[in-house]
Amino acid sequence: MFEGRFSDICKQIVGIDESIRFAGIANKMGNLVTTTYQQGIIPLLTKEETSQYALRAVVRATTHEDFEIKLDGLRYSVAKNDKLTRATIPIPPAGTTDNDDKSQFYLLLTLDIDSDATSIIERKVSPQIERNKEIFN
Repeated sequence: MFEGRFSDICKQIVGIDESIRFAGIANKMGNLVTTTYQQGIIPLLTKEETSQYALRAVVRATTHEDFEIKLDGLRYSVAKNDKLTRATIPIPPAGTTDNDDKSQFYLLLTLDIDSDATSIIERKVSPQIERNKEIFN
């Protein structure tokens, strides 16, 4: 049901900056709904490892959400590894603010290690999510 629309969004996001290696959408249970890789990228993780990464990333994000009411909502989290940068971006339901409701979906990204992940997320990825927010209801 969601997979086609979510796949289109992941393709759009991968297309907005060449340093985005991977975009995937996971549901609130940590199950990957769809994934897209930048053309020519050789994934560093297997499909199974990517699924495990998604589950763990969503668990971390939902754990953070329990405290975010006091901190005004988790907009995204970024982790920098030696080989790449990973980001988890909660997608709140349309019509809510970031801290009104727990997210139903999470955008997972990997970016090249030398990229400016914060700038890419705030200037390119977040506006793309905002433009497509109704799809996530």
